[in-house]
Amino acid sequence: MDKIIFNQKTNCQGFTLIELLLYVAIVGSMLVAISLFMALCLDARVKNQTISEVDQQGSLIMEQITQTIRNASGITSPAAGSSASALTVTVPTPSLSPTTFSLASGVLQIKEGTGAAVSLTNSMVQVTNLTFTNLSASGTNGIVRVSLTLSRVNPNSRNEYDYQKTFITSAELRQ
Repeated sequence: MDKIIFNQKTNCQGFTLIELLLYVAIVGSMLVAISLFMALCLDARVKNQTISEVDQQGSLIMEQITQTIRNASGITSPAAGSSASALTVTVPTPSLSPTTFSLASGVLQIKEGTGAAVSLTNSMVQVTNLTFTNLSASGTNGIVRVSLTLSRVNPNSRNEYDYQKTFITSAELRQ
């Protein structure tokens, strides 16, 4: 019988097909997991910015309205015991009197004296359900309750931009 001699090498040159497929599967799985994590982080960032935008705008609006009411010398509209979608107050500065807060196409505006109306909100938010209630009773300085709903403008109906919040406060005239 003839002897067949095999050349046996102890160090291999390259990878087997199974090893290559295993490495590709592991790297592919890691890339998919990292991509999903990054997409989730970006969505969370956008949602947090949306919430922050609505909260900041709402806080600034309410601060402006309550400060104006506190510094006012009288409430012109709405009448005592009634509600309206606009508030008109008399302020001590003649050039700024009367001061009116109103809603125009989802934008809250302030009009001081004979000046032009100025927007208090930016284009990223929309105001709805604006209500001013005059809670004044005889013998009081005048109290106004302000209620409004602020929502993020969401033209593409994306979930991460879907957010709204209702703000309610009251303010009393100081004088």
